[in-house]
Amino acid sequence: MAAPSPGHPVTVTIGTFWRIHLRPPPPTPPEQAAAAVVLWTILAVARLYFGAAYFLDCPQQPTIPVYLMGMVFIPLLLGSLVALPCHPTQLQERLRVFRVCVRSLLALSVVVWILLGDVWVFSVYQPNYDPTAADGLYCNKTLYTFAFWNAVCETFGLGVFLAKFFKGLLCFMVMSPAPRAADFYNSV
Repeated sequence: MAAPSPGHPVTVTIGTFWRIHLRPPPPTPPEQAAAAVVLWTILAVARLYFGAAYFLDCPQQPTIPVYLMGMVFIPLLLGSLVALPCHPTQLQERLRVFRVCVRSLLALSVVVWILLGDVWVFSVYQPNYDPTAADGLYCNKTLYTFAFWNAVCETFGLGVFLAKFFKGLLCFMVMSPAPRAADFYNSV
């Protein structure tokens, strides 16, 4: 069975009664891609600014500024690897496999970094905002508020991504054909 050509609708028959017509999604307009890049750049600059400007202003949880700055550098590395060209020669094929492995590790590190940031930010929920506290443990309110909402949004985005991934995995498993067995009762 040949793969359907891109850009054309596909009809999937399930059983004898159900027919699903799948149409390819429309192409993403360049304005939308440019807006996403501008939005990500603004968010990255804000994360870098808050992480660097308030680096020593949270002794109660000193890893919060590190979390914000890491949320800039890890996706930046991932984006640079995605944008590199790859030509289909034998050496380039090995490099492509290496790049896929590195991209997968960096994507996994983004997920781990988001979860670590959640632990760091939510472990001191409602920290002491007063820098004149007797024990010296406080966190700058601006830094903590930015990190808190950043962690909430990142975790929500990660949840949406995982939900879409598992929905696609479920559809793949449901729509994949059953293996053909010579004798039904031997495979039970």
